[in-house]
Amino acid sequence: MGIVDASVTPVLPRLKSAVRLWQIPILAWIVSRVIGCIGLVVWPTAQGKWFNTFGLTYMDGGWYRIIMTIGYPNGALPNFGTAWPFSPLYPFVADLFTRVGAPVGPSLIFVSWICALFAFIGMHELVRRREGETVAKYAVWTLALLPGAVGQVLSYSDSMFVAALIWLLVLVDRIEWRVVNNKNTNRQWLFVGLLLLVVSASRPNGILILPALLAAVWFVQRSLKNAVIVATPSLAFVAIWMIYCHNKTGDALAFVHAKNTWLETTIVDFLSHPFERPAIVLHVATFVVVAAVALPAIKKIPHWWHVISFVLLAPSLLLGVEGMARYVSLTAPLLVMVAISLMNWSKMYRSIFFVVAGSSFLFLAVNVVRSAWVP
Repeated sequence: MGIVDASVTPVLPRLKSAVRLWQIPILAWIVSRVIGCIGLVVWPTAQGKWFNTFGLTYMDGGWYRIIMTIGYPNGALPNFGTAWPFSPLYPFVADLFTRVGAPVGPSLIFVSWICALFAFIGMHELVRRREGETVAKYAVWTLALLPGAVGQVLSYSDSMFVAALIWLLVLVDRIEWRVVNNKNTNRQWLFVGLLLLVVSASRPNGILILPALLAAVWFVQRSLKNAVIVATPSLAFVAIWMIYCHNKTGDALAFVHAKNTWLETTIVDFLSHPFERPAIVLHVATFVVVAAVALPAIKKIPHWWHVISFVLLAPSLLLGVEGMARYVSLTAPLLVMVAISLMNWSKMYRSIFFVVAGSSFLFLAVNVVRSAWVP
């Protein structure tokens, strides 16, 4: 009994300390799940059904389910949608739980939700060290309540992507501190490379973050060796993924070309016919409002963070704005700028911002199920 007590006792204070430190991320994570579940699961469907059992695995969750149960299809790309636009890491991780008996749907949801919790904690750590506790709180609630947070409640890869991206930013900040204090950083850059691998393997546009990370190496340390360490895991994944795609379909870029079957609306299309598809109005409005709120803080973040924002948002604006609300919520630097700006607002205006954000989140979640809006 004495041995057990001695091993457990030091753990409990650390656990309590972590819970106290992370109470805002944990609370925001719970609130975000509640809003998402109300809209996706509890809210009545268009047929009047009050409880939608498959609400959390709706839309793209069906493609991930196919990848886990059937795999990626063989043969040349057809003229209809396939699973090829969806990156393999998220369903691969979820599949690990099915190997020990867990159902497919709950496995997908569990991985998405746990990654979301890591993302919320990471956002708190990132901003608390840079801007203080108050701004960190606003950053976490921004991540939790913007409409695009619905993607982190659904069985999507969004949570995995944004968690890895945020912790990557945290780690680069810590490396910068080590450089200033003349400490070794080689192992830390390897961890950055592994987090970049998660970013690259969880969403098709993840590899676009690579130039920003190479810029980070330049600004922080200017080391060619560390640039290679950062880039190698992701480049190796992309090469292997392209070989796999070619072997299965004859097209090494199947994950890109398969998107040609999707109905996309560019920003030009939207401006020409703004009310043709109501869902897109919410997506574009989310981007415009968030960008406007963030703009005053544009000089308050590292220059290389802007490269991340550009590579994540520009392709969506040019190629397809439907889903823009989710892309905004995945662009961590933009959310940090929003939090910095909110710090200068009155309490009343901040409250209005978060109420409107949370209400829009619920509105989008409801319409994902009721009207098949792309989240």
